[in-house]
Order: sequence, then structure tokens, then C-alpha cells
Amino acid sequence: MEQPPSENTHSKGPDAAPKAATVDAKKTRRGRPLGDSDAREALLETARELFANRPYRTVTLREVARYAGVDAALVRYYFGGKAGLFEAMMRETLAPVLDALRKAGADTTTAGQPPAAQQQAEHLMQTYYRIMGRHPHLPRLVFRILNEGDDLEPFAILSRVFADVVQASDSWLKQALLLPGQFDQSVNPQFARLSFISLMVFPLVAPPLILRRLGVSINPDTLAALAGHNSRLFSQGVFTPPESAADQNTSGENLK
Repeated sequence: MEQPPSENTHSKGPDAAPKAATVDAKKTRRGRPLGDSDAREALLETARELFANRPYRTVTLREVARYAGVDAALVRYYFGGKAGLFEAMMRETLAPVLDALRKAGADTTTAGQPPAAQQQAEHLMQTYYRIMGRHPHLPRLVFRILNEGDDLEPFAILSRVFADVVQASDSWLKQALLLPGQFDQSVNPQFARLSFISLMVFPLVAPPLILRRLGVSINPDTLAALAGHNSRLFSQGVFTPPESAADQNTSGENLK
């Protein structure tokens, strides 16, 4: 893939594609689009690269199509426009994380012996780090957009996408915290949910200066080890040890 330019000074916005391309896109919608069967994936991969490294407003559909090596009409055929492309890119990137969260929630409520909370927490963190580790600029993109203000199009899109992710993670955590005998009654459940999300998300949005001062390099091996470390840290602070759970009384007494 050709390296995208750092700034598009000639773009007039997301609707800068020529009128002919729009007409062609409408015609293409009537039947199966012609061209490479991998065109949709190429567009998504290019969108990840451009959106992660550039301001949303500077990325155009013509530019995405050009670097993906496909006809610009296919962008509108598959995604409808810039907003649809951005949302599809985020949803499909995060789909494995969302699936893992939903599976964890289903396993927690399944009759019989549910998986250990620490085992679930580690699996969720491993999934998140594996997906985001492939796209290291994406977490910073999300962080930047969500702090820019709620009057912008990408903010509205990310709000919809992350509403599903937060709902699934919150659902799993609430269920896990309610498992009989597993939750330390002295822990604030609301803070516990915030702590889990913080442990999972912060390493990928931490300022580089802090990481350098701590001597931490973010790479696949580090993230795999960090998932195990953070899940143990969370579980040992929030859940009671398995051997002690049966003896936990309902008075909220701390177990040592």
C-alpha cells in the first residue's frame, strides 16, 4: 500500500469525489460491484491507516480509494459515505473484542460452574491487546476524538460504537461481581468496573514519555504479559481467593 501523505491540503471535505463517481456508484448499486473481491477489505485497511494518522476532516473518499487501489465508486457502494466507512472500520476492528465480552457474559450466566473471573478478565484483556496491538494508533485516535467534543461527526459515530462495547463490558462485570462468594464485599462495584476498563485501556493511550521513563516498550510480547499481570492485579483486588470464597460471610469483612 502506498504511504498516505501526512496532510491533504487540496481536500474540500468528504464530498470532494467527482460527480461522475457518484453517478457510477448509484449505477453499481443495482448489481454486484465489479472489481477485486478484496476491495472492501482494502478500503477498510486503508481507512484505518488514514483515520488513525490524520484528522478526520482531512480524509476524503477519493483519497481512501486511491491508496486502496480501487474505484472510488466502491466506497459509496459498500459504506454509503465517509461516516459509514469510519463506523464500519471501527465496528469491524472492535468486533472480536465485543464478541469476547458477550461470550464472557454468556459464560457467566450459564448454569453450572462459571469460568474463574481472573481467567475471563485475562482473556478479555488479551483479546483487546491483540486487536489494538495490530493498530497502535487507533486507541489514540479514539481518545482524541472522544475528547474533542460532542458536536463533531466522528464523536457521534464513536459514541454509538463504544456504547455497545461499554454495555457488553459493563454487563459482564456486573454479572461477574454478583457471582456468589467471588466478589469482595468491601470493594465498590462502580469503582471496580472503572478500574478494569482503566487497566485494559490505559497502556495503549499512555503518553510515550511516561512509558519511556518506566522503561516499558509496547509490543506484542509486552501486551501478552501485561494482560496476565493486569488481570491478576484486578482479580486479587476485587475477587476473593477460590479457597476462601466458601468461607466468606455476608458482613463485607475483608479477607487477607
